[in-house]
This record gives sequence, C-alpha cells and structure tokens, in this order.
Amino acid sequence: MKNLQAVSKKEDGNIFLQFIDGEGFDHLLEQTIKFLQGAMIFGCVPFFIYLLISLLS
Repeated sequence: MKNLQAVSKKEDGNIFLQFIDGEGFDHLLEQTIKFLQGAMIFGCVPFFIYLLISLLS
C-alpha cells in the first residue's frame, strides 16, 4: 500500500512538472499578461484622465 501511495505522489509531481515545463504554463502566463494589460488600460488610464481633469479645473 505504501508503494502505491509513493507512486501516486510521484505521478502527481511529474504531472506538475510537465505542466510547468510544457505549453500549459506558457498559456497561463499569456492569459495573466492579457488580464493585467486589460486592467491597466481600463482601470489606470481612466483614473489618470480623471486626475488630470481634476488638477486642471
């Protein structure tokens, strides 16, 4: 039974390493960058415009 659990943990580790080493992690990073760019454009830029308007008026 212990050998079965050890093999199961080893396979889980291998799956995680394959995810990090493979295309899955690259896809995750790509989606994260797209989200952060969208948050910056739709969040920070309008706030910056608001600050400019409030400072100039």
